[in-house]
Amino acid sequence: MSKSIKIEYWTYPEGKDFEGIEEFVNEIDKHYFLMVSKKRTDALGGGLYDLIIEISEDISLLELAKSYVEDGIKLYIGYQAKEIYNSIKSLFDKNKELKPSVQQISVQFKDCKVIFYEVYKNGIEENFEEAISVIINFAAANKKLFKKITEIHLPVFNHKDYYNICNYRVKLNVDENILDFVKEDYHNFWGIRTKKKYYVYNVKNNKLKRKKFYSQENYDKLFSKAFKNGKLSNAKRKY
Repeated sequence: MSKSIKIEYWTYPEGKDFEGIEEFVNEIDKHYFLMVSKKRTDALGGGLYDLIIEISEDISLLELAKSYVEDGIKLYIGYQAKEIYNSIKSLFDKNKELKPSVQQISVQFKDCKVIFYEVYKNGIEENFEEAISVIINFAAANKKLFKKITEIHLPVFNHKDYYNICNYRVKLNVDENILDFVKEDYHNFWGIRTKKKYYVYNVKNNKLKRKKFYSQENYDKLFSKAFKNGKLSNAKRKY
């Protein structure tokens, strides 16, 4: 697996692109193979100029865990993330009128994908390195289980959704009924997937329970199924 970054964002059909996007691309592309995908939409609401970033790394978390535990080496992925954020901040500073943000960052290691959700401004950046450190320690202590893990989602919330159809879920793009998000959210619950099972990890208590959690994609499927079955006959999604 090669080191790469894919960045997606939406603009209006006639909307302008980011000022300084060429400089941003050149800066990032020094260390990673970079792909930038700009999509145009005439839909109203949020999501415009919000970046969804996918980073592919050429090392596994188990390999990183071995080096981290045995040698105590500096967590290079944390350094790389800071470098990427420095470039993003520079881009955003030049485009404040567009109100840009980072919506989601996923890091595809050789063995599993870690998906960070931006639940408050700069939330991923503030919690990225600490969260990766926790994941590495978890991997080192649970090697047999970790070999089966395909995805880690953070944070997830033990909070009833607007329609009362699920318990554990990520922050929703629509219908979100949590009013305030704080730093502690990143250190409460994470969602973990293997090929066949779902788990919720209590970070503070270091406890893993067999519980279903919902990503946005899975939540949308759950909503559609409940609607078709008549359980949400009067539902109107709040965008």
